[in-house]
Amino acid sequence: RASVAALPLLRRAALVTLAVINPAAVSTVHGPQAGADLAAYLARHGVPLEVVVRETDTDAGDALLGLAAERGADLLVMGCYGHTRWRELLLGGATRAVLRRATLPLLMAH
Repeated sequence: RASVAALPLLRRAALVTLAVINPAAVSTVHGPQAGADLAAYLARHGVPLEVVVRETDTDAGDALLGLAAERGADLLVMGCYGHTRWRELLLGGATRAVLRRATLPLLMAH
C-alpha cells in the first residue's frame, strides 16, 4: 500500500533501495523470496531499483533507519501495522522504532 501511494515519487528517484530485513523470518508469509513481488511490481512501473537483503539481530526498524542513513536516503517509504499490546511490550515493533527515531521524512501507509 505504501509503495503504491509513493509510486509517483519513486518513479522520479535516481535509485530506490528495496530493503528486505531478516527474510527467513517472513518466508512463510511472503513466499520463498521476500521482496520479489514488490521488486517486480516496482520494476514494471519504471522505478530504478536495487534490492538489499539484511540479516540483523536488532529491531527491524533500527535496521531500516541504519540502511537509510548508510545510503543517504532522503525518504523512507514503509507499510505499518500494529501488534497486540503484549507483543509490542515484549518485542517492540519496526513501526514504533521508525516513528520514534526517524531522522528523515517518512511516507507510511496502513
